[in-house]
Amino acid sequence: MQTAVEIETTLKAKADEDEVFRTQLLEDPRNAIKAVTGLTVPEDFSIHVHEESATDFHLVLPPAGGRLSDQEIREASGGCGDCGLGDY
Repeated sequence: MQTAVEIETTLKAKADEDEVFRTQLLEDPRNAIKAVTGLTVPEDFSIHVHEESATDFHLVLPPAGGRLSDQEIREASGGCGDCGLGDY
């Protein structure tokens, strides 16, 4: 099972190599992720894909109060035990 970091690395590499996939990832991340990884992301799990530019930078902060535990991540992902998010 891949970790969330490994999945993210795979998606970024694919988006860097394939402009069609990059567009799909921006417009329909749920289906783009499934196409590349085979993973089904639960509907109640939000995905936000942003594209940086020379004048636009995105900083992702952990939840207030610290990082989520593996159990909290599993619960937030709808218990998706094989989606790799529990190792994030």
